Amino acid sequence: MKIEITQKPNITYNKVIYVFKVKVGGKEYKIGRHEDDNGAELYVEPQPETDEVYESIENLFFHDDFDYATVEVGEEIFTDEDDEL
Repeated sequence: MKIEITQKPNITYNKVIYVFKVKVGGKEYKIGRHEDDNGAELYVEPQPETDEVYESIENLFFHDDFDYATVEVGEEIFTDEDDEL
């Protein structure tokens, strides 16, 4: 049976899951970030002991120097300006 494509396929729903590890204040955390058309969800294990640590990890994703494709192991990114001093 002949099938003719009358419209080029395109992505209607896209989901990406990133998993990696970071160290904050000497403690290592496993990060899972699920991004899809409905937004993003962040998972951190173990649960950070303070909101400040969680917020710093969350801010990482909006930092100009952070990119999933180019970040390297050992790279340090400061999410708070005070930390650079």
